[in-house]
Amino acid sequence: MKETQTNINKPTYRKFYNDEDSGRVFLISLIAPFLVALLFSLVANSIAESRGVENEVITSSIGYIIPYTICNFLLYLGIFFVYNKIQKVEFSAIKPKIKMKWHVYVIAIAVGVLCLFGIQYFISAVNNGLGALGYPLEKGLTTINPTNWGMYFLSILLLAIFPAIGEELLFRGMILQGLRSRFKDGHAVLIAAAMFALMHGNLQQLVYPFILGTIMGWIVLRTGSLISSMVVHFVNNFLVVTFAFIENMTGFSLALGDTWWFYLLAIGLLAVTMGICYLIDRFYFKHKSGEEVEKTSHKTSKYIYISFAVSILLFLIVTVTKIVGV
Repeated sequence: MKETQTNINKPTYRKFYNDEDSGRVFLISLIAPFLVALLFSLVANSIAESRGVENEVITSSIGYIIPYTICNFLLYLGIFFVYNKIQKVEFSAIKPKIKMKWHVYVIAIAVGVLCLFGIQYFISAVNNGLGALGYPLEKGLTTINPTNWGMYFLSILLLAIFPAIGEELLFRGMILQGLRSRFKDGHAVLIAAAMFALMHGNLQQLVYPFILGTIMGWIVLRTGSLISSMVVHFVNNFLVVTFAFIENMTGFSLALGDTWWFYLLAIGLLAVTMGICYLIDRFYFKHKSGEEVEKTSHKTSKYIYISFAVSILLFLIVTVTKIVGV
């Protein structure tokens, strides 16, 4: 009798996310990092004033970048664990299936490589257009610049491993899976990708995260595992860091001149990338994952609209601030 009573009192955990979870998590993932960035900015300003130096001297230093990056990573982990605990959602709801066939891992790695080489020139072309319109562009890595082996491995940890875990837990795990309860899979992937792009809060970093987020959402649905998107995300960022390191050490760069054929190449490589993804989908991932999705019948959660409104507002503030040079 006591055992039965214990089972009755045991809290019931959900096995699925819903669109309300998606909206809430996206809203939290916008506001919490913004507050952290504001706090770090205030501390940096205070240190800069006390030392009589420019603020950029502090914000570009390793002593600032490392704790800031680690803090953001821990923040994402905290959002994941605390939210699931409070809302009583099983961690398995993110679909963390590790036991995939070896060739699925190979495909995920190949897609990660494809994303970098197939899309980077198109993004460079977009950036050239933004620059021509007067938008202040940031060149190269905006955080740690790997100029030696120690900085290289540190960059892999902070810029490849941490984002591949933290961002994927939230955006292709909680947010995408929750959106699937309300929208068709294709729509859910695009909405999650738009959220991922807006989260970066930067006009220069809008197009690439959207394309990459769409591809990573697609591969999660086809493999039924969040691990596949983590692999794609890691490989992509790892290559960015590696080529930045190679350029610093040897002077070799993948950058091409601003010529008419460069733009044709950029569009062509993007088309080839999309074509290869289609072929993978058509001939390897012949069927969608058979996983269950708990559909909701209510109207779209108000948190979806609120979070989008907040993300667009923050995006506009950052964009205008960069343009006017504040």
